[in-house]
Amino acid sequence: MGCPMPVELRPEELRLAARQVLLGSASNCTPHDFVHELEDRHGVYLFFEAFPFEHAILAQVFYCTLFSLTILFALLGNFTVMWIILRHRQMRSVTNYYLLNLAIADASISVFNTGFSWSYNFYYVWIFGNFYCRVNNLMGITPICASVFTMIVMSIDRYWAIVHPLRRRPGKRATVSIIGGIWALAILCELKFWVDVFYFYDGETLNENPLCLAQNFPDGKGDESLFGHIYNNGLIAVQYLLPLCVLSAAYYRVGVELRKDKCVGDVRHAKSIAAKRKASFMLAVVVFIFIVVWLPYNAWYLTLHFLPAEKKILFLYIYINIYWLGMSSTVINPIIYYFMNRKFRVGFHYAFRWLPFVNSSRAEYVAILSQTRPSLLPPTTAHTTDF
Repeated sequence: MGCPMPVELRPEELRLAARQVLLGSASNCTPHDFVHELEDRHGVYLFFEAFPFEHAILAQVFYCTLFSLTILFALLGNFTVMWIILRHRQMRSVTNYYLLNLAIADASISVFNTGFSWSYNFYYVWIFGNFYCRVNNLMGITPICASVFTMIVMSIDRYWAIVHPLRRRPGKRATVSIIGGIWALAILCELKFWVDVFYFYDGETLNENPLCLAQNFPDGKGDESLFGHIYNNGLIAVQYLLPLCVLSAAYYRVGVELRKDKCVGDVRHAKSIAAKRKASFMLAVVVFIFIVVWLPYNAWYLTLHFLPAEKKILFLYIYINIYWLGMSSTVINPIIYYFMNRKFRVGFHYAFRWLPFVNSSRAEYVAILSQTRPSLLPPTTAHTTDF
């Protein structure tokens, strides 16, 4: 006699069958046999244990508020950066196109991923369906890869501008093509996910637990497969370790060159040298902050399989904080631009001039971010700054 199986996957039928197995009233059927036969017949998974994640109301309110504010400030900051660059012709430089791409990536992950992912990671239940399971994964991996690849290209651009100033750099059209290539390459890093249903049964209560998991590994074992480990570790290498090496090498070489007393680059006076130093320093800060806030997240996945499985709730709280730290990078970048670049600062003041505590001068705005075409600017002004 085999294990008692529900004819249709209804919660009450499943609970009764699982109760028979747990009480030993189903002969020749162990819980292990029942779980495997249930998976083969209905494609769902069952654990004979209580649902492991229950949160106090205060904790739920805290994390809901924390992530809601993170998303709000990320959208306000990055949409303002987009407006400053796209609205003002003087801001449409090659460097700012890369900053625009960073802002687009940060805004897209805030809109399409952060809110869905934090609630999924916190409650351990996916309630948004199969279609958005795929979209959420796409918009979680692709914008991060796009940000990383953009930073790599920016570091190379800085390297050529400072170390090899006489060599021709890509123009604006070429830069737009490069950005398109960045997104195409970033999409290739995405892996298709699918919703699997897990059940937790403690002898009394049956909890249905849909999860958004990887499903298209060649061995069919999902995220626990050898291919899954290779993919996850490869993604860490592509998203973090390799960029860390490239960015560190590029900005170290740029820093060495900028500390020299001789004139740097193709500019001809001290003011232009200072502008190049300021631009390079600001981009280096953006890269440094990104590396710092994403370090715990990548370290977590590198050490995940060494963690004891029984401390689930503790590790959930550790992970949700690590995840928030990584997502905070979407808020930090506009803050860096505000404090380290005058044009962005003037643009932010003007954009939020309706707030009572923001002082914005119309005259300063027109002088700094006027709509004068670059071709009408004096030659020494049009080419002395990357911003």
